[in-house]
Amino acid sequence: MTTPIPFAPDRFRHAAAHYLTGRPAYAPALIRRVAQLCGLDGSQRMLDIGCGPGQLSLAFSTWVDSALAIDPEPAMLQVATELGAGVAPNVEYRQGSSYDLSPELGRFQFVAIGRAFHWMDRLDTLARLDGMLDVGGAIALFSTQARDDAAAPWMSAYRALMERYAADDPARAQHRGPDWEHHDSVLLRSPFRRLERIAIVDERRVSAGQLRARPLSMSSLSRDRLGARLDTLLGEIDELTAAYATDGWLIERIESIALIGRR
Repeated sequence: MTTPIPFAPDRFRHAAAHYLTGRPAYAPALIRRVAQLCGLDGSQRMLDIGCGPGQLSLAFSTWVDSALAIDPEPAMLQVATELGAGVAPNVEYRQGSSYDLSPELGRFQFVAIGRAFHWMDRLDTLARLDGMLDVGGAIALFSTQARDDAAAPWMSAYRALMERYAADDPARAQHRGPDWEHHDSVLLRSPFRRLERIAIVDERRVSAGQLRARPLSMSSLSRDRLGARLDTLLGEIDELTAAYATDGWLIERIESIALIGRR
């Protein structure tokens, strides 16, 4: 059984300002497909755990009656609140983490977790959700992955560059190590063992500025951890993107993935 990564509530305090710019967005087609598969018809209550800057709760806000979005980092919640202001009045933002999940938060019919599940005590989180999710409800884990492809010959070098600087982060080494249990394996040992995986692959233009912001959105590449090495990394990214960009733009292929678990 995988040992949970130690909880550090302020892990993303410096990443919040760069997250929306740096991280690839979830494909709208994936959001629509998950909503349809989970039977979201505007009457459900949604829980967004580790909501970050609030992309998922905002994306699903038109598919549910209301949503509660929680995150331990105040800076992330500030970005999420600004993102949803005037657009998603049915979303409530609240400071908290998976360790705060309890029946006091109420009942839900849909739970979304985006790029945050590996930071949690996963089996404990699923056990808590078992007492909060209604019969017929679903949990959806979201992620994105940049694909290595001949159309994006720079991607493997870009990924290797960031891996080199992040390699000595103990938390990253833990969840990328050989002993780490994949999310689907954890779900199969939980009440939510009926699994379905959905993936959307699309080709996108990405700016050199976005690729420079991507490491700034990652806790393993933060200024706190790297110090002056961060400037060296950013300089190497600038050199790499300049070699491949056309008028400051590159092409990448993004796979947006949802792993849906039901009882």
